[in-house]
Formats: sequence, structure tokens, C-alpha cells
Amino acid sequence: MHILKPRKIFIIVFAVAVALAAGGLSFIEPLKYSASIQLLITQRAAFTLDPYTAIRSTELIGENLAQLVKTSAFLDRVIESGYAIDRSYFNIPERRRRRLWIETIDANHVRGTGLLKIIAYHQKKDEAVKLVAATAFLLSTQGSDYIGRDINVRLVDAPLVSRFPVKPNVPLNMVAGIFVGAVLGSGWVWIQHRKKKHHGELL
Repeated sequence: MHILKPRKIFIIVFAVAVALAAGGLSFIEPLKYSASIQLLITQRAAFTLDPYTAIRSTELIGENLAQLVKTSAFLDRVIESGYAIDRSYFNIPERRRRRLWIETIDANHVRGTGLLKIIAYHQKKDEAVKLVAATAFLLSTQGSDYIGRDINVRLVDAPLVSRFPVKPNVPLNMVAGIFVGAVLGSGWVWIQHRKKKHHGELL
């Protein structure tokens, strides 16, 4: 600390500069809103199973559905679901199309429950709602077709849209920039100190 303290102004300025740069670079990506829903997965045969087995079975189904919605085959069904989704958004080469879909849709199973949370990200709020609603519709009407089990998938939370863009996370990027800038600035001061000390010893 006795080495860094005299150069604290430099370290602070460097950290702020890196944070501002991180915030500025965040705007290179298009700003995206989110729309989220929650689905409840139940099994008709759950009453014949012991509680632990029933929960584990439901968790497995939820995890499988969460992975399923990220596939290109599921994207094709979403586009054809009748929700008037903007087809041009995904009218790109297949490799980029798959990567874009993975970045657009997020599915997470809440462990220990039958809840499945789906989040869609898009530059337009209405498109995010359409994507997440179409996903919920397909899972609730065709979920058993994918899993091959006697299950029910019901909507328990209607689509909720973010008031402000959530991607990229500019505040988080700037906080990370401050931390990285402080570390790099401190490292530079330490290196310069070691160089001067080594040079003095040589003299």
C-alpha cells in the first residue's frame, strides 16, 4: 500500500477511464428488452411415485425442455406457430441463425420444483413477447410430444416485459471496468516501482 498510495490519483483516473470505455463499448451491441414467463410442469403419473422420485422425474423433464427450446428445430416451430413473428430477424445463414437463437431464448428449470422460466430477448418489446408466448404455447400444447411422457405444462405467469433494455448490461460492464482498471493501474504502478528499484540497484 505504501507503493500504491502515492499514485492513487493515477489508479482512480485509470479505473474510471476503463469503466467509461467498457460502458461505451457496450453500446456497440443493439439494446435488447426481455420478456419472461413461468410454466408449471406436472405429471399425471406422479401420484403413483414416491415424493423424491416424482420431484427428480419432474426436474429431469424440466431440464430436457430447457435444452429443447434452444434447438433450431424448436425455433422453426416457433416461427410457424402463428404468432406473426418477424421472420426476417432469423433470415440469416444457419450457423449465425442458431447462435442468434441461443442468445435470444433462455430457459432455466427451478431446481426442486416443477417451474420452468423462459426469457426471450429482442430489440423490440412486442417481438420479445411474441417469442416467449409462442414458446409457452408450444411447450404447453406439444410438450408431451417432445418428452414422450404423460405430462402437463401450464402457464402460471403471464409474459412480463422489462421497462428498460437489459442487454447489454451497461452498469455491470462499467462496474467490472472499474475493477479491471484498478487492478491494471495498480499493476502498472507496481511494475514501474520494481523497474526503478532494479535500476537503482544496478547503479
